[in-house]
Amino acid sequence: MPLSPEQEWTLAACGLVAHADGIVEAGEWDRVLWMLDERIGDDDASAWIDLLADRERLRAHVDGLAPPMPFFCEAILEKAWRMALADGEGSPQEAAVHDELAAALGTDATAAAELRERWLAQAHRRSELVAGFAAILANLDGQLDPSEADAYDQLVQRMPLPAERREALKALRDEPPSVEHIVGELMAMDPEERGIALLALVPLLQAGGERARERALFVDVATRVAISAQEIERMLDR
Repeated sequence: MPLSPEQEWTLAACGLVAHADGIVEAGEWDRVLWMLDERIGDDDASAWIDLLADRERLRAHVDGLAPPMPFFCEAILEKAWRMALADGEGSPQEAAVHDELAAALGTDATAAAELRERWLAQAHRRSELVAGFAAILANLDGQLDPSEADAYDQLVQRMPLPAERREALKALRDEPPSVEHIVGELMAMDPEERGIALLALVPLLQAGGERARERALFVDVATRVAISAQEIERMLDR
């Protein structure tokens, strides 16, 4: 199925922000493709990964795109900034690229900066919740072994939070919240935010060893907060 104009803009905008600081991590393009739903097929995904990896080709592609409908512009900018927040709070280089994209989509720099502040606040709240659920998963068998503690610390280290807050959240390794608290907090979020929060936990479920109990709890919580079985499967199989 051909991509819609807003889907093309989303992929390209996310890609340019990912390139902004000159550091593109392994698997980062998978994260870009996740910004879209399952309508993007394997052939399209492969072609886009090749395009996303080439900054100059990608910039030329963006220059040739017709503007999307105004209704979609804020959502495109939000997904693009989510790339910057995937491994921190967003660098000045990423903000500069985001401003350029905003201008191309009809949003001035002041408005774009205000939007980034709003999205950062959302990311802070989401990160606190992700850390809490991660602590539950790490302690599910009644003990926290060194590899689980390390995986938890690495997850927290990548969160879009001030450094001092990341350090504070490491204390949750020893005193995780209740599952009911996590479910309640997830239900208070909009559906897209819930999905983003749960997706952030998938690397923990894939980090070596038998994780059947952890996966089962993940599926149970995701189901309770109205994530479809199809979407849960897609998360766990990525």
